[in-house]
Amino acid sequence: MKAIAYFNDHVTTLFAVEELRRLFRDAGIEAAVTKDGHSDHEQDVIFLMLEKEYNTSDWCANQLSLKNDGFSVIEDEKHVWIIGKEGRSLLYGVYDYCARKLGYSWVHLSEKRAPPSAKNVACLEEPLFKRRGNIIETVDDPIYIIRLIDWGVKNGLNEFFFTFFLWDKIRRYVEGELAKRSMNVTLGGHSLSFLIEEKGQQALHFLEDSGLQDRVIKRIEDICRESPGVTRVSLWPEDVGIGKEEHADFMPAYIAFTEKLKAVLGKLNVEVEHIVYNAGLEWNMLERSGGTEASREADVLYAYWGRDYSRSLHHRRGGQARAADSLKDWRAETMKNGRSFTVLEYYSDHFMLSELFPPLLNRMKEDMDDYKDLKVDGILNLIVPCHLKSDRLADYPWKWIHQLNNYMFAGLSWGKEFSALADDYRSFLGEDHFSTLMKLEKVIARHTSWNVPLFPARIVDPEKVEGRKAGREIIRFLAEVIDFLENQTPAVDDRLLAIQTKDNFDSFSTEEMMLIYFDFLKKSAADSKHGWMEGAADEL
Repeated sequence: MKAIAYFNDHVTTLFAVEELRRLFRDAGIEAAVTKDGHSDHEQDVIFLMLEKEYNTSDWCANQLSLKNDGFSVIEDEKHVWIIGKEGRSLLYGVYDYCARKLGYSWVHLSEKRAPPSAKNVACLEEPLFKRRGNIIETVDDPIYIIRLIDWGVKNGLNEFFFTFFLWDKIRRYVEGELAKRSMNVTLGGHSLSFLIEEKGQQALHFLEDSGLQDRVIKRIEDICRESPGVTRVSLWPEDVGIGKEEHADFMPAYIAFTEKLKAVLGKLNVEVEHIVYNAGLEWNMLERSGGTEASREADVLYAYWGRDYSRSLHHRRGGQARAADSLKDWRAETMKNGRSFTVLEYYSDHFMLSELFPPLLNRMKEDMDDYKDLKVDGILNLIVPCHLKSDRLADYPWKWIHQLNNYMFAGLSWGKEFSALADDYRSFLGEDHFSTLMKLEKVIARHTSWNVPLFPARIVDPEKVEGRKAGREIIRFLAEVIDFLENQTPAVDDRLLAIQTKDNFDSFSTEEMMLIYFDFLKKSAADSKHGWMEGAADEL
């Protein structure tokens, strides 16, 4: 008989005990629970302890000094100590121990178990980046979001970011789930019209109206008081570019507003950041002009919309070089002022990446190495549903498909080895499908290079593009994609498609879901090619 011993009644400690007991039981092992370490000395005991509890205990041979979110697992012949810097990291330790000892894995949203391969569970784990999370927009599905929160903690995320719009809809469903896991919660996004309670307000008008700012700040303060789990506010300008003639006024005023907001929210221990983001492809909103000084009070979130995801951050052609220079500038300024610097990436954004959704496993590996070298503090991955522009996409299973990148993002942002994550995915998908994914990245990630030239359209929107100057090249590219998919991926059984909907992915095996994914890629590439070819004689 095993025993689980714990030493405090914090909600996350109790949840960690609950989860460890559940995972043992599901593996066919019963475990008794005891408080303060009192148990039958003949039992095998797993001690769940915070670092400060372990360091002052009689069991401590060497003092631990873990980073935030770090944990350690120590074992001897009979006992195991799972030690976390704080409650959330204790939970990370429980999941890591159960993965090593009992064979659990959480590659996708479902929980899997296989014979364990690790004989030694002892480890000391600390994250690569301080901030690791998902930004969730326009997803009015609390059941799915709860599953995503659960999955996120099991894979080392420590933050979920919601727009004020979405938080207002789902708060009562998800707040408790976030709290018992001690997850960081950021509210913000393009939510100005929600906070003002009227549409059509432009950023400059808002930033020039101190009375309107005070109203917004008061509303944000009230929301944070009602939701004590909120740890950060990141309110962005509306998603419209600020013209060059307006930029000199915009960024300093926006930074001043975030500092004003920070002065109020600091009393609630809520951090505040501002975004630098090329809304509408407007460089003046991404680059720091000579007259703009970085804040000494507010943190910075950096978001470059328009990356070619087949290329490195350091690629010197096109906009990427300019964006990288801006990133380095803002990072240098925030370091001078002792402020945090986080990057927003679009690895799970079905608008930017479209239904021609590319796996980005190697891109993320290279990105994480680059961001660490640049001393970035955090990485957030944006999750956006598929843009339903036709009936064909009504059943597109975006919640399953975007996880192809989200799993690798979570593991790599923690600092796990790419080879270990790849092995997990290989076991989950099978060797053939994993090999196909690796090839697919090279084949279809290139379509993102057209997002800027076609803006605001994408390669899947030929009907929105006037003067199709890139048409011949795009048609050749799509022909390559179709040829690869036809020759390298198996066909799906139409009987599966007849019962498949966007939300019933749990009804299918991983093998079946991969075939469904390949089928959507084929159809999207074919439809897009057909659209570009229509009227080709007149326009190309």
